[in-house]
Amino acid sequence: MDAEGAGSPLDADTTEHQCLTLEELGNYFQECIEIVEQLEKERDSLIAELAQLREPALQEIRHAHEEIQAACRLLAKVELERDNLRDEIRQIKQKLFRVTKECVACQYQLESRRHDLSQHAAYQGELETQAGQLSGELSQLKETCEKEKEALRQRLEAPPCRQDNLYLQESRRLSMEFESFVAQSRRGLEEHYEPQLLRLLERREAGARALQEMQGEIQGMKEALRPLQGEVSRLRLQNRSLEEQIVLVKQKRDEEVGQYREQVEELEDRLKELKNGVQLQQRKNQELEELRTSLHRELSIYKSCLEIYGHLCKSEEKADQDC
Repeated sequence: MDAEGAGSPLDADTTEHQCLTLEELGNYFQECIEIVEQLEKERDSLIAELAQLREPALQEIRHAHEEIQAACRLLAKVELERDNLRDEIRQIKQKLFRVTKECVACQYQLESRRHDLSQHAAYQGELETQAGQLSGELSQLKETCEKEKEALRQRLEAPPCRQDNLYLQESRRLSMEFESFVAQSRRGLEEHYEPQLLRLLERREAGARALQEMQGEIQGMKEALRPLQGEVSRLRLQNRSLEEQIVLVKQKRDEEVGQYREQVEELEDRLKELKNGVQLQQRKNQELEELRTSLHRELSIYKSCLEIYGHLCKSEEKADQDC
């Protein structure tokens, strides 16, 4: 059964390759084997070349990814610094508002104290004017009384006339009545004006004390206002410097963001190129794989042909031996 099964392909092969000798067929198969070995070497070299080409592409991709991560970290750092500067500016503005409010309150108190001081000064002037008027009236009354007493004394000291006894008695009576009237008037004036004078003196002393206290408070407010004004100036300068720093940070951030965007665009372009290269290499690998598969098929065909050739040789040797 085996001889018959082997005979049918042998007859077909002999009819197909009847123009080729055994030596030529062996040389042809040897060349095919060498071609297959060369193709396998080329395949190995292409695989090694693909690995070499893929490694720099992967390195560039990793480097680009690291650069993007560094840019993102730097951007987050810049945004954090911006937020910190905003918080610091907000705190400084709150402090500046508080100091300005205290300064305005101190200025309002100072103006109110000055207004009260001016009112006290005007009231003190009025009291002094009234006291001067009362003192002048009292002096005039004293002077009038002294003049009348002097006139009466002169009249009493003059030598009396005999005809003037009644007149002298009347004069003495009138003098006594006048002295009692003057005493009563003086007591009435003292009772009426002395409390007012005492009150005026007390008010004057209280006004002087209040004036001294107000002057001390005004001086204290001025001294307390000086450091507040200095603090306001310092905070304004600090606020201005912080605003300038924010402007510089924004400009720097915008420049860095622009640079990072350009770098990201360049990296994206490079990634596209690398992807295209990888796709091209994958197509080449696919072609090599297809070539390797076809070579394997051809090699299998050649091996089957060699087996057929071996069977033919054995059949011929057997036929020669039978003859």
